[in-house]
Amino acid sequence: MIPFSLFGIPVRIEPIFWLTAAFLGGILYARSTEELLGVALFALAAFVSVLIHEMGHALMIRKFGLPTQVVLSAFGGYATYPPGILSRTKSFLVTAAGPAIQLAFGIAVLFLSKYISVENSQLVNFIDDLIWVSIVWALFNCLPIFPMDGGQMLASAMGPRRVRAVHIIGMSCAILIGVLALTSGIMLMGIFMGMFAWQNYQILQQHR
Repeated sequence: MIPFSLFGIPVRIEPIFWLTAAFLGGILYARSTEELLGVALFALAAFVSVLIHEMGHALMIRKFGLPTQVVLSAFGGYATYPPGILSRTKSFLVTAAGPAIQLAFGIAVLFLSKYISVENSQLVNFIDDLIWVSIVWALFNCLPIFPMDGGQMLASAMGPRRVRAVHIIGMSCAILIGVLALTSGIMLMGIFMGMFAWQNYQILQQHR
């Protein structure tokens, strides 16, 4: 683990984060030093983008006067805060702050990249990865599938009386996207969606 502090907020990076980022960056197919460098740069881009995302959550949590810390773990991370304190509106704002700042960052890098001349191919790839991870990751996270940010925002908007509807929507979306991903040959996405669908189904069973 690599602990440090950013804007007074403790941050911890678990080893699984780097392993996951390297896996997504294609380390299983890297055969040369240049390809390994590309994987490392992708992992760095993922680190920067995900850290910005989680800091968005954490800074909003701190704005509401609560203690928080950021943990980067497998396929992303999370920002902690004491449960059962935030109102539905504040909870929505905390959740929305992450993908909002990440998306804004990705768009800003995309805009600036058009005015910056870069000749190094690896640096060009790094910038492209930074844009891709930031924009796609932020939009993907806003899908109404619990426990992703979109699902949590939906839960905050609908309230505790409609918790079953939240998970029915989440399960249905996950199944639909999972089927589309599998038929398109995107196996990893299909597996993720299957896991999310099962998780929402289990929560639904608990609320019967």
